[in-house]
Amino acid sequence: MKTERSKPHEYRVIDEMNTNDAINLLNPSANRVFQVVAYEDDALRKELATLPAGKLVELKLDRVGARANVWRARRPANVTSLTA
Repeated sequence: MKTERSKPHEYRVIDEMNTNDAINLLNPSANRVFQVVAYEDDALRKELATLPAGKLVELKLDRVGARANVWRARRPANVTSLTA
């Protein structure tokens, strides 16, 4: 089972972040949904919380836990803003 998506990928926000700070992202090229529940830092969480449904973002994801489809979001090395 793969525990990280080592290269940055493009994801589409499915729904705005919920009150539990979770956000669902679709990887259009793989037609796969990822539930993001943890973040590299609070700044990234806040930035993702401002994104509307349909917005495309480039992120790296690491699996959180061993069994569930829950992920931690990280910025790619050369990306400073998701909204720029």
